[in-house]
Amino acid sequence: MNALVTATVKGVVLATTLLMLSGCKSSAPQMSTMEVRSLQTKEYSDAESILVYRALVNALLDREFTISASDSSSGVLIANYSTTQTNTTEAVTKALATYFTLGLNWIFGDNNMDDILTVDVSANVAPIKSGSRLRINAVAKRLNSDGEIVESQMIVDPNYYQGIFEQIEKSVFLEQNIN
Repeated sequence: MNALVTATVKGVVLATTLLMLSGCKSSAPQMSTMEVRSLQTKEYSDAESILVYRALVNALLDREFTISASDSSSGVLIANYSTTQTNTTEAVTKALATYFTLGLNWIFGDNNMDDILTVDVSANVAPIKSGSRLRINAVAKRLNSDGEIVESQMIVDPNYYQGIFEQIEKSVFLEQNIN
């Protein structure tokens, strides 16, 4: 029986160490507010705000976002995308706990190891002298199986925004040249 207690203690120490290591992050250099704003903003010359707004809605819908709030007259839009992903750290921890408790953890524990990954987008389309200006802000979040936010981070990848802007640009071009 003493060997079982020793093995269980070792398992708990190993699981705790794994959890602590999974929370460590490297510190990347922070972008300034103006740098972030410049990658989130795009101007569309000779395009009315409502046209850019409709193109924005279509681009987000094409990317499987759900529109949660929309006001075309003020140019404001809020959308969300979510999916699930298995949390490998949690899976390993629960597997070890199940092994060292002789299966009791699996029988009595929470066996949901999926995290919910979401991207929340807020956008604003505003008229300017030469057309319209669009700013998109995207925040990625990871929620655990209990729905608690584990991680939240603004998306600052220029390619992410560029992909959306290109879709909008194509849509605006088609609308202007089809009608």
